[in-house]
Amino acid sequence: MWCAKAKSKLANNSGKSLRVLLTLLLFVLFWFSLAAMPALAMPLYSCEITGTGVERPISLTLAELEELEQYEHVYSAINTYPTKQWYTARGVKLRELLALAGLKEEATLIRFYSRDGYDVTFTVKELLADKRYYFPGLKENHPSDGSVPGSPDGAEVVESILALVSAEGSNSPDHMNAKDSPQLVFGQRAVTEQISTLFVKNVNKIEVLTSEPEKWDKPRISIPDGSTLPPGTELILENKNSDVDKIYYTTDGSTPTVNSPMFNWSASRWWPLRGDLDKVNSPIKITEDMVVGENVVVIKAKTIGPGKEDSDVVTFTFTLDPEAVDPSLEPGGPPTGVFLDRTEITLPIGSAFQLEAIVEPFNAVNKKVIWRSSNNSVATVDTRGLVTVVGQGTAIITVETVEGNYTATCVINSSSGEKEEQIREERPTIDVKPEEEHPQEQKTAEPANTNDTENPGPKGRQERLAKVEELPVNAVEGMDGQAENPASRVQVFEVSVFGPSPLIQKENLDLYAWLIILFLLLSGAGKKYMEYVKE
Repeated sequence: MWCAKAKSKLANNSGKSLRVLLTLLLFVLFWFSLAAMPALAMPLYSCEITGTGVERPISLTLAELEELEQYEHVYSAINTYPTKQWYTARGVKLRELLALAGLKEEATLIRFYSRDGYDVTFTVKELLADKRYYFPGLKENHPSDGSVPGSPDGAEVVESILALVSAEGSNSPDHMNAKDSPQLVFGQRAVTEQISTLFVKNVNKIEVLTSEPEKWDKPRISIPDGSTLPPGTELILENKNSDVDKIYYTTDGSTPTVNSPMFNWSASRWWPLRGDLDKVNSPIKITEDMVVGENVVVIKAKTIGPGKEDSDVVTFTFTLDPEAVDPSLEPGGPPTGVFLDRTEITLPIGSAFQLEAIVEPFNAVNKKVIWRSSNNSVATVDTRGLVTVVGQGTAIITVETVEGNYTATCVINSSSGEKEEQIREERPTIDVKPEEEHPQEQKTAEPANTNDTENPGPKGRQERLAKVEELPVNAVEGMDGQAENPASRVQVFEVSVFGPSPLIQKENLDLYAWLIILFLLLSGAGKKYMEYVKE
């Protein structure tokens, strides 16, 4: 009798333990499936096409985009480091997509917005009218260094597309995936054109505008135009940003185009990482072979970049004289004046604009300046000339040289409207701080800052963002400790750390969590677990 009761109790306890164990196992399996669901789920993203440049705004889901005719091709590309890259992509032709929304004849600009908050603007001409190509000979002459031109032979015309699947760094369709979908992908106009950084990922809005495009600022040269130079003098071309705005030039008197030699191969964002900058963005060395006419050297240059019209062509003329002294080697004196690149700007509230101050002469010893605003409730300016519009009205921004007290002014008028576009930055693969992974809008400057600062902006090889000796050793040396050309060893790719819409994943996670909790409560698993704990 006693044995029978003991066996019965043991059997009951064993059965209860088994049920609890199975319940806990079920609980664990559900939570594992919960973790996998957001990755497996396909959120219903949509891409909106809107703006004054289309007849009828539309919104298309990924499923609807997939139903449209698909175009697939390999694309050649170069980033602004510069590194050569292959892309393979399949998606919808941009011109056909815009036709669905009724692209107007007066459309001038197309702005692409990403889900991560960035936007890039193009002119309609450069993206739809200009012919763009895939260059199979991109990697000839050098497999990775984008400052070594590849071969333009065998170029194939390609379409600009909104890619639904793509592969960066590969020319194989087998490597394509949808992690950056939808992604803007297009071809090069020249085998040296740098376009990778403009491939907007996770596009969720396309805005077509009818406003008149601005012009890029004209290039400047390091020695005053009209100077007399000896052979061997090195000249440096520069512009305001020296980033995606590229300087093209000629020395034979012809008008520069996107097929002409490029001066600023490496963008200013990469200068701290390049120990070979002088070799990549090499100065133009004056030689007797450049002489046209009576000992005259003519250099023509212009700025070409996305979202704006090409700058005006500037012509620099120099006289060649073997007996002359190189002006860049002459000692500079005190400032004789200062001027700004803009004298009046109208900006919407919340936007920012970088003013550039040019101190004369070109070789002045002390180029420090002070910035101030006449009305900090309208516009503020920081110590490097970044103007931020904070309210309605008008403000006058003044720059003054520390030595000589020369001044120049710019009138800032605030208005309601859209902020200027942002160019998506490429991300360095070494020595990147977390806050540098994601470009952000400039913070509002402190009002009436009177701290003196050296005049900012590109200075060719005269001023860099960091000194070479301050860089990490492995940024400029090989693995064996011997110095080498970084361009021959380092390949830099744009890296995105954004997952596919974390916001939507979080919403899905909350939904699944509540469903599972409700299931467990209704099934009594929670009650059984509490009884087991009490025992």
